[in-house]
Amino acid sequence: MLKQLKTITLSTLLALGTATLGSTAPLPSPNNQGDYMGRAYHTYWEVVDPDPKGLNCRMTNSSFEELMRADNRTPFEFFNWSLVGVLKQGQRFESFPSNAAGTFNDTRGLPWLFVGKSYPAGAAQGCFVRANSQFVKPIQMSPTRVQPQASQPLTSSTALPMKLGFDEGFGSIVVPESDTTASAYGGRLRRYDVHIAKMFEVTHFMCQQENLTPGITWNYAAGDGRINMGSFDITCRLANQI
Repeated sequence: MLKQLKTITLSTLLALGTATLGSTAPLPSPNNQGDYMGRAYHTYWEVVDPDPKGLNCRMTNSSFEELMRADNRTPFEFFNWSLVGVLKQGQRFESFPSNAAGTFNDTRGLPWLFVGKSYPAGAAQGCFVRANSQFVKPIQMSPTRVQPQASQPLTSSTALPMKLGFDEGFGSIVVPESDTTASAYGGRLRRYDVHIAKMFEVTHFMCQQENLTPGITWNYAAGDGRINMGSFDITCRLANQI
């Protein structure tokens, strides 16, 4: 007999999908050159650059969503992109991950972080800074202690409302909106795309934890469950490739 399906809120899911980033997880360590390389992704960072002019934050004309598209052709020459703002020593920010769930490497192979959300309000965000110990350091920071910035809504936030459930290789994702073709963050990325991405994210995480094999069959419903959006079989192998 199947066990009772457990419903998980989005906040719980995000904690699940990024469990290695919690307050008890070890902080990323830089290499011998001070660079934070590879897939050791971390959410919260603090500026340590002592330069009184601040740490340069750079961005191109493309949006973050466009840069993350699989068909993106914009070379990651962050060092040549426009200076759009600075972050002062002691300021904190949330970093959004690359498609490889880590830092962003420029064309020289050096890592950068995307400043998705800054604290306090009014600081530079939506741009890239060098991921080097001379400029930034990872910190532990509880999201429940972060104050919202009502004056600066974050268009790149992935906090879309959704409920997920799991039961012996089967999963469900239920979203409140009926029109899943609507823009997720104001760009071309649809809410549908974000929902599919969440299925892959959770499948990959659970496979890495060896909680299931060979994958998850997802049942996707919109309009608070009234609209059947179909079923999706996502294997551990496919989730790992994506």
